[in-house]
Amino acid sequence: MRTIHQLSAITAALVASAGLLLGGAGTAGAEPATVAVDGTDPIATGCAADAITARDAYGAIGGVTRVYVELRYSPRCRTAWARVTTQNMPNCVPGADYCGGATVHRNSDGREYGCAIPGGARGCYTPQVNDSGVTSFARGHADYGANTAYATTGSY
Repeated sequence: MRTIHQLSAITAALVASAGLLLGGAGTAGAEPATVAVDGTDPIATGCAADAITARDAYGAIGGVTRVYVELRYSPRCRTAWARVTTQNMPNCVPGADYCGGATVHRNSDGREYGCAIPGGARGCYTPQVNDSGVTSFARGHADYGANTAYATTGSY
C-alpha cells in the first residue's frame, strides 16, 4: 500500500513531466507564425536578425553600377524581402533625381510588396512575404538623369 508521501511524489513527477511536454507552446522563444507575416516589417518582427542575402543583382548605366538589389531571406521566419541601394550617385532628391525602389515578388501567387527610396536616402527595403515552401525574387531600379538602371535577382 502506498503512503500519501509516495502518492504526492508520483503526482508531482507526473505534473512536471506534463509541463515539459506541453510547456513549449507560447513561450518567448517561439518562432513567428509564417502565415501572418505577409506585409510586415522584417526588422520589427525580428526576422531580419538572422537574414542572409539569398540572391543579389546589379544594374548599370553606361557601364557604371547604379543599383544593387538583394533578396533577403530569414531562415528562422522563412520570409523574404527586397533591399535596394543606389550606387555611385548622390542621395535621392524626390521630384528631381537619384531615386529608385524595390519590389519583392512571390512566385506561387504573384504577391508583391514594394518600397521607394525616401528623400535624402540611398536605399530602402520592402515588407516581407511568407516564403515557406515557395520561391521569391527581388527587383530594383534607380534613376540617374534621363536613364534608369534595373536589376532582378534569381529566385530563392
